Amino acid sequence: MNDMKNTSIREHLTVLLRRRSVIALCCVILTMILAFYSIVEGVNITNNVAHENGFMSFIYFTMISNVFAALSAAFVFPFAVEGIRQKRFILPKWAALIHFTATTSIAVTMIVVLAFISWTSPHDAFGGHNFVTHIVCPLLIIVSFFQIESGHLFTWKDRLFGIVLCSTYMIVYYIEVALIGEANGGWPDIYRLQEYVSPAFAIPASLLFFFGVSTAVAFLSNRLTKKRNKKMFLLWKDDLDPVEVRIEAYGMGRMAAQYGEENNLQIPYDILISLAKRYDTDPEDLMRAFAKGLIIERSDRANK
Repeated sequence: MNDMKNTSIREHLTVLLRRRSVIALCCVILTMILAFYSIVEGVNITNNVAHENGFMSFIYFTMISNVFAALSAAFVFPFAVEGIRQKRFILPKWAALIHFTATTSIAVTMIVVLAFISWTSPHDAFGGHNFVTHIVCPLLIIVSFFQIESGHLFTWKDRLFGIVLCSTYMIVYYIEVALIGEANGGWPDIYRLQEYVSPAFAIPASLLFFFGVSTAVAFLSNRLTKKRNKKMFLLWKDDLDPVEVRIEAYGMGRMAAQYGEENNLQIPYDILISLAKRYDTDPEDLMRAFAKGLIIERSDRANK
């Protein structure tokens, strides 16, 4: 009975929630399709309705954030496919940071639209393709972000990295609008910010707002990650000795060999590190135990 329970535990740890990968994959595919549609539609409207160069539509942060959202979705796509195929969604830190930055940026877009633009100009907020760029794409990216089982906890440095796109756009916008000016070839004040606030106030206030959104996204992501880890650790007893911990790692290796392809095996590094920290065990010992279980399982399967 205990062996069956341990097998179930190892399977839960190694074969993690295929459903999340399916949801994430659907979201990133829809994001890429709808963001591309919105970008093309925005360029066409600028060309045919405003009778200006279509690339002028890219002075809007909505367009830039949707382009970045589509790019982040493209980066996440192969990992989501891998998550469905091997039932484990492993997102490297660099991809997690890009996805985090895209989520923060497009969340800023959605919040500004809902809090300000929707009250002053509902058509600009929700009319035509704007509903897709302002509401649908942001929701898809946010959902896919929180479905990812990456195991990463976002630090304060990561939160600062998450506002790079927003901050860069804001600085460029004020240089083009306030310092250069439309009359001298700069951008028009499309957000009419100079009518309401001065750059001296708007820039620090905007940075604080961006960082607040980034912190909120990181806080929710970290809390969800810790909750998932806590749920996972409930499957382990509090008093496992070092030998039992290595046996768990060994069993995870055998389970990984059962489900993984011969030339494409995945190591649940985040789980092994968490296991080592929980029981104050050398991570290298667990890695060796995992590798031993994987090799023995492969050998047993080859000899059958």
